[in-house]
Amino acid sequence: MGTLQTISQMFQYLITLFTLTYHLSFPGTASQFKAKDRSVTNDIPPGFTAIKTAPGVNLYQHTHGIDYVQVVDLDAGACLDLFDDRHVTGFKSQGAYGTNISARIEFQTIQTHWDDFVRSHGKRAFSVTNGQFFSVGSQQLAFPVKADGIIYSGGYAGDSEFAGEKMMLTVKQTLANIVPFPEKDYPENPLFSSVPNMIVGLAADADKGFDRQVGRTFIGVKDGDKNGTNETVLIFTSSRASQSHAAEVLREFGATAVMMLDGGGSTQAIVQGREYVNSSDEPDRKIPHTIGVISGF
Repeated sequence: MGTLQTISQMFQYLITLFTLTYHLSFPGTASQFKAKDRSVTNDIPPGFTAIKTAPGVNLYQHTHGIDYVQVVDLDAGACLDLFDDRHVTGFKSQGAYGTNISARIEFQTIQTHWDDFVRSHGKRAFSVTNGQFFSVGSQQLAFPVKADGIIYSGGYAGDSEFAGEKMMLTVKQTLANIVPFPEKDYPENPLFSSVPNMIVGLAADADKGFDRQVGRTFIGVKDGDKNGTNETVLIFTSSRASQSHAAEVLREFGATAVMMLDGGGSTQAIVQGREYVNSSDEPDRKIPHTIGVISGF
């Protein structure tokens, strides 16, 4: 019995010695694993609570009731649908930024956009949110949009409009980025690159009524697992917010970069069949373009 006890004590000693040697040889390993574990939990700012969820997607609402943030995890199989081609009525050869393509798009209510989205994606349809800036008269989108490798809009607004203030969201598989749009470097125009999905918007501080409390739609990207790449897309929608507030909320959610999409009365969002944000100045306001969120499996 004494011999067995001695062997057991020696075994425990060896385990302790190995553990100590391991941590001395790899300083900081334990704390790094803990930090990664905390990042994966996707910390949420105070005041926000998850009210809708699906595989890879969550909708958070602030306690004051008008700010909403969707967290879309591309690593979990969720994805974005940047364009619905069933609403295209024709093309014009007036595209800017090195293109000669600009779609004419039929305006629809947000409910129609949602119904069409559900027909395309079934139970995986999570949300539709207003997207690109547009012209009512020409029924065209202001800036470029590319979806699934197809350029649907080169945009009609050239370099003179918001010069140097354009940003773009690019999505390729599970990698998302928001970076400046190279307005004049046509040979390097990402519209003609291998990136299959992109939408151009404006910098968070571009003057679209910076301090006005109006409808806002902002996009952010986040490196949720802290591996050096952004695998998470954040969508902010609110019926009443300033530009600085919208950007700050996304940064509180961990956004590494943000950009602004169309806002004002166009700001609308339906999530899982329920309208959470509607037009503040016109019931059933029609818009030409929405961004759809598809949940994972």
